[in-house]
Amino acid sequence: MAAPPSLDRQAFLANVRQSGLLSPEQLADAGKLAPDSNRGRVVARALVDAGLLTRFQAERLLIGRTAGFLIGQYRILDQLGRGGMGRVFKAEHLTMQRVVALKVLTPGGALENERARELFLREVRAAAQLVHPNLVTAYDANEIDDRFFLVLEYVDGPNLDQLVRKQGPLAVGLACDYIRQAANGLQCAHAAGMVHRDIKPANILVQRRGADDRSPGLVKVSDFGLARLHVPPGGAEPSHGLGTILTRDNTVMGTPDYLSPEQARSLHDTDIRSDVYSLGATFYYLLTGQVPFPGGTALEKLIRHSTEAPAPVTTFRKDVPPEVLAVVHKMMARAPGDRYQTPAEVAAALEPFAVSGPIPWAPPPTQTLPLTDAPTPPIGDSSGEMAVFDEAAANTLPPDHSPTPPLPPRPPHGAARRAFRTRRQRRERLLRVLAAVIGVTFVAVVVGLAVLKMRGTF
Repeated sequence: MAAPPSLDRQAFLANVRQSGLLSPEQLADAGKLAPDSNRGRVVARALVDAGLLTRFQAERLLIGRTAGFLIGQYRILDQLGRGGMGRVFKAEHLTMQRVVALKVLTPGGALENERARELFLREVRAAAQLVHPNLVTAYDANEIDDRFFLVLEYVDGPNLDQLVRKQGPLAVGLACDYIRQAANGLQCAHAAGMVHRDIKPANILVQRRGADDRSPGLVKVSDFGLARLHVPPGGAEPSHGLGTILTRDNTVMGTPDYLSPEQARSLHDTDIRSDVYSLGATFYYLLTGQVPFPGGTALEKLIRHSTEAPAPVTTFRKDVPPEVLAVVHKMMARAPGDRYQTPAEVAAALEPFAVSGPIPWAPPPTQTLPLTDAPTPPIGDSSGEMAVFDEAAANTLPPDHSPTPPLPPRPPHGAARRAFRTRRQRRERLLRVLAAVIGVTFVAVVVGLAVLKMRGTF
């Protein structure tokens, strides 16, 4: 598909007006702040630097996208993640100016959409029942123009998968604290009769409790898309839509690296102890930096969860106390009866070893909008709407997905200047050294010749 042409100043400002992103007062400010340049990208960068647009918004306006920035009372600021059935955006409530995570379900074909809608509505109903500091809070849910969306608390921090991928295995005390907090959140779900069924590092987020970088992390469990209310044997399914998900035979739902043996056999025959197993597998990952059974196919992983024990944590590190090793072992027992029976028991077992501390995570540096006129790769279709979507992923970021589309492989303008200045200074120092060496050599030759002449040998 041909790349869209670069925009000039007037075309870009026209896109800004058409998008509805700015109020009339802000549009007037934009006109005053726009530099005297006919290049749309230069104008876009100035408006981003002034805080009138986000980089995400500017990039899309530069390729002619003017629709899809407003969903109900929410203004889209950035894209946080995407998957098979939806995308998650960072958004702002127009009146309250509260920043939220907006999870939007993609419209699709009838069969696929019905399945996605079922999972999505389950998450909406599950989230509505849960209020706890260690659970992501749901604020609102709605449908506008055939687009279902869920409004969630925005967690400004990494998920545990990102944290370990970037930092490596966590300190023992910190890992114990994060799992303890997650267990407290799951205990709240358990008290409501709910089973999460997709506990994994990517669904556990960490947020600073305060503005200070040294403030301890607050763990929040997210993504209740596979959650269900536990129904006792012989009991009736609940009437409010949180019973068992209907699945085809031999269908496995969940993440193979963290799935309990009983959930691998049947999605329906699970209770809170299945979440305890998955939380134990997550704990193993935090301590070792490895999933319990690396390599192999998804089916092989499921079989190994049911038949093998993972490599001992001591294979990877020697500083884990025996009592903590015993907690990991008990959480990941293959038989549900051999595990801790509730998340509260897990939290109590880890309490003596939990050490609260700052998140070992530095936010990625803010990227500036490049001044080059290289076109931004198109996103989704070319209808002018922002493409909506692919997986009912939670408000988490897949490990290999950057928060915004990657920049062209060229440094920002200021960085390029600094790099050029550094190279010039390095070249000048090298020339000075060479000149000094040549000068010293010349003097040595002259002195040598003078000595030889004095001796009459030259």
